[in-house]
Amino acid sequence: MSRPYFKPDALISGGGQQYEGAPSKLTGPRKEEKKKVRLVAHSDLNGWGDAFQIQVRNGLCYVAASGVNGHNGMTILDVSEPSRPKIVNQWEDNPAARTHKVLLIEDDVLITNSNLRPGADDPEVVGGLRIFDNTDPKNPKFINYVETDGAGIHRPVYDKKRKLMYSSGDKDGFGGRLLLVHDMEDPWAPEFIGMGWVPGQRDDEEITWDLPWEPGAFAHGCQLHEGNPFGNYVTAGYWDAGIALFDLTDPAKPEFMWRHSPHETHGWPGGYHTFLVPPGSEFAIVTHETVTVNCEYPPAFVSFYDMRNIHEPLLASTFQPYPIDPVTMRPLDNSWCETGSRYGAHNVWLDMEKDDLMYICWFNAGLRIVDWSNPFEPKEAGYYIPAGNQERFCPQSNDVYVDRQTGLIYMSDRWGLGLHILEYTG
Repeated sequence: MSRPYFKPDALISGGGQQYEGAPSKLTGPRKEEKKKVRLVAHSDLNGWGDAFQIQVRNGLCYVAASGVNGHNGMTILDVSEPSRPKIVNQWEDNPAARTHKVLLIEDDVLITNSNLRPGADDPEVVGGLRIFDNTDPKNPKFINYVETDGAGIHRPVYDKKRKLMYSSGDKDGFGGRLLLVHDMEDPWAPEFIGMGWVPGQRDDEEITWDLPWEPGAFAHGCQLHEGNPFGNYVTAGYWDAGIALFDLTDPAKPEFMWRHSPHETHGWPGGYHTFLVPPGSEFAIVTHETVTVNCEYPPAFVSFYDMRNIHEPLLASTFQPYPIDPVTMRPLDNSWCETGSRYGAHNVWLDMEKDDLMYICWFNAGLRIVDWSNPFEPKEAGYYIPAGNQERFCPQSNDVYVDRQTGLIYMSDRWGLGLHILEYTG
């Protein structure tokens, strides 16, 4: 069986070292490209342009730093006048942990993750979650940690309807991140109540996923990246192990139902990032994450699944913004793979619903906006690729958030281009 090529010694990293020395054919900043999108405003975040997760509420925008350029912490902007965003607060976090994810719980509680960096040794930093009093939304005050095992939590997701939090985190006695469930009835004091995992993650279980078919090609192994609410279920994207579904009828006892992995069977990209069934829909959006520069692994993309039979997911279609060679799984226009940066899918707008457009970041190909009203035939409705600058010739568009109050789009850049505020004009 033919399979696409994976570079065995590819450097996979969340930090800046992934880009150091990566060859690029760019000789200067790329120009802005757009279709049915206009730029409302841009902020360099006071030099903290390496940005990650975004939350917007009541005229304030919260942007967590990615750490790629050495910045760790949070920037808060007043965006009540979107064309003139103004920084009202910015604080630095201890670099011993990544705190690159931010969530607003109700109006008064702000939460970030605390994911210990390898080799970190600082007794003041705890792996898990961090709770902030956000009563004064321009000046959140740290309250306490919610400690978990190992390196802590990589990505938390809040289930507003059930008042539960689903996190990808470590647990003693298990290999790779698994699903951690916290009761958020009292958001000031999240209570750990349950966990779910793919059979084989527990130390005393036999591995149930295929080992790498090319030795040394993969670095992650089977571990949860993100869990999302789907009624009484949780949908889960697993690094190098596809997608999985858990029954959380009893949230204290998550039950593994099934796992599906075109990565193992066909060599598709392995970094499964998000498995999301938007409220009101019977179809799922599945995204990968591109984890290497210059297409050293096949670039990530989006798949749509028919979930009308939740026990038998059916792949309905895929989306790529540019034509792809079906054998190599690389873009036919190889210039996307010659920029010294990542090309491919990453974060999707998680708060979308059935009738919303899909907004997803595509690293150096910017923001892609997709009409998925027919999940068997998704069509691109617009895009925005930010201009580069003298330090970063092209973007690494990283996270996207749509403010329902204004309809405006907020997009962060992973490696230095800051925050873009956009408007879809289609």
